[in-house]
This record gives sequence, structure tokens and C-alpha cells, in this order.
Amino acid sequence: MSFAALTWSKLPNYILDAVLILLVLGFMILTHELGHYFAAKKCGIKVDQFSIGFGPEIKGWTRGETRYSLKWILAGGSVRIAGMNPDEKIAPEDLPRTYYEAPAWKRAIVILAGSFVHLCFAFILFYLFFWPLGYSTLTGKIATVEKTVKVSKTVTEPGPGYVAGLKKGDLITSVNGNKVSDWNQLTEQLTKRPGQTVVLVYDRGESKLTTKATLLDINGHGLLGVAVDVNSTYSKKSNPVAAIGQSAKLMASVTASLAAGVARLFSLTTLKQLVGMTPRNQNSPQSIVGATRLAFQAASQGASVFIFIIGEFFLLLALFNLIPLPPLDGGHLLVIIVEKVFHKEINMKTFAKVAVVVIIVLGIVALRLMMLDVFNPLKNPFTP
Repeated sequence: MSFAALTWSKLPNYILDAVLILLVLGFMILTHELGHYFAAKKCGIKVDQFSIGFGPEIKGWTRGETRYSLKWILAGGSVRIAGMNPDEKIAPEDLPRTYYEAPAWKRAIVILAGSFVHLCFAFILFYLFFWPLGYSTLTGKIATVEKTVKVSKTVTEPGPGYVAGLKKGDLITSVNGNKVSDWNQLTEQLTKRPGQTVVLVYDRGESKLTTKATLLDINGHGLLGVAVDVNSTYSKKSNPVAAIGQSAKLMASVTASLAAGVARLFSLTTLKQLVGMTPRNQNSPQSIVGATRLAFQAASQGASVFIFIIGEFFLLLALFNLIPLPPLDGGHLLVIIVEKVFHKEINMKTFAKVAVVVIIVLGIVALRLMMLDVFNPLKNPFTP
């Protein structure tokens, strides 16, 4: 979706979509703050205020020692825990129940609670992705068979699939007696057999055929030299028990990928892209504008893809908040670790000054990414 392509007739739909996405993002922020709120309450740390939304207060009430309020901009929420602001004036009777008077383990629980809630939501969404929604996966039907494969800058080898007689449209159903029902299972069977000769059973039209292929060894991975037909898919659904393990495995895989993406945000490559020295690619970081566009694109692919993307958003927010920089949760966690390990008290007024600098830098980066997402959007990942 390009902003330049907007038409007045479609504008109301885009506005509705944008509002829905903002509500989803607001819900993510709100649940994060709820994690901090409930953790602080359970740990006996005083919570001064909990707000739904931002801006002027619509309705507020005080229950016990906490002020609750509903505000006009329903795009998240906030929690104010007693003692976290170094300039806050605390009544003497409340001092024992302030954040910095609590033991390190309690403070760590409060800090980690926000990201923990996001991890839980991500797991639930990934579980729904596997069951009961199900998901679309590639069948493994062959689109092209490479006659030759480049194994280095100067060396090419005959394509194993071509030598074995495979053709466009063939569907491999077994590798060395191990049944495969989709492209992921096929590549998993092939990559762990570098240099080995494998027996392949495949369908060609109504016929079931068998052949042998000696896989190439490319950096320790077996390669057959075929490409998948991206238009050949089928709907796959796990059972309720298997979905638990699959969701956990997917979370680990996506977390590793997102962690690498967060690390790239602070890399020289990203800096060059931000200043326009090098072009962006599909792995480049995006702003809230790019994330919103991605959610639109995912929604057009069906409920399961949309659920998966929102699950990724929850994971991304959890990881981003754990970056060890103030004022992020990771920065507060770093303070706890330093004080506990080195028995050295951190000056929280200095911490607050560093937080201001970090906010300014991240704000500049976010603004630049928004400009890139508006004027130089990334390609739709769901189209060929």
C-alpha cells in the first residue's frame, strides 16, 4: 500500500483501518502497563496512579491508595509507581513501600512483568495460529529445477535435482523413507544430509516415481537445486496438544530473528540507510507507519497471517523494552543488576538525564523511519 495511491473514495476505509491498528497498539501498551501494575501491587509496592489512555482526564476515581483514570486519547495507558521518579516527594509513612526501598528481586519482578505479559500474549496468538485457525503452507511442488548450481565464486556443479530427472510440477513426498507433506519438512530433510545420496519419492501427475539424488554440500547444508512453487499451498492445522510445542518453538525462532533485528537498529548499516547512503531492504527496521502498513497487508492474507503478525508485534515490544537503556525496562533492570553485583548505588538523577538523551535519539530515529516509510515504503512481503 502506497500513501501516494490513496484515493478519496478509499480514504474512510484507510482511516478505519488506522484507528483499528492504533487501538491494537494501544492495547499492547495498556497490557504492558497492567503487567507493571499488578506486579507492583503483588510485591507490596505502592502504585500512585493507573490510567487508561493519555491526555486530559475524562473520568477519575480513587480506590484505596491508587488513583484510576480514563483519558481522552485511548492509545495505551500508564502506571505511576511510588518512588520511581527521583524528584518525587514521598510522604515519610510511604517510604518503606516505594520502589527503591523494595528488595532487588521484587523490583526485578515489577520491571520484567510488562514484557512477560507481552510474551504470554505472543504465545497465545501463536497457539491460535497453529490451532484452531490453522495456516497456509507451501506444498513443496517444484517450480524450477536448476541445471547448474554455483557453489562458489568460480565453481559451478550440475544441479542434483536436474541430474536426478526432476521436473517442474513434481511434488516430492518422501526423502529416504521419511514422509514430507510441505516445503518446510522437505528442506529440513535435505539440509541435514549434505553430500549424501538420498532416495526421493515424488508425484508427477497421477504417477508416483522414485529417483536418487546426490545432494551438494553448501556450507554444511544439503542442496537439491530446486525452487518451490509459491502459488501451491494448502491449509494446515495442528491438534491442541501439538500446538503447544509448535508455539514454543516458533516463539524461540521468532525471538531470535527479532533480537537480531533490534540489534541491527543500532548498526552501521542502519545508520547508512537512515542518512540515505545505502538503499533499504526487507530486513530494514520500520516505524509505526511501516508496522501499520504491514498489519494491513497481513490482514489481506487472512486471519491466521494477521494473528501471526500481531504476535510478532507483541514479541518485538517485549524485546525492545528489555534493551538495557534508560528509560526502557531494560535500563531499570541494568540498574538492579549493577547495584546487586557491584554493590554500587546508581544516581537516579543521572539516570533520568541519560533517559532524556535516549528519548531524543530514539525520537529522531523514529521520525526518520516514519519519513522513509511514507516516501520510500518497503515492498509488500506477501506479494511475489
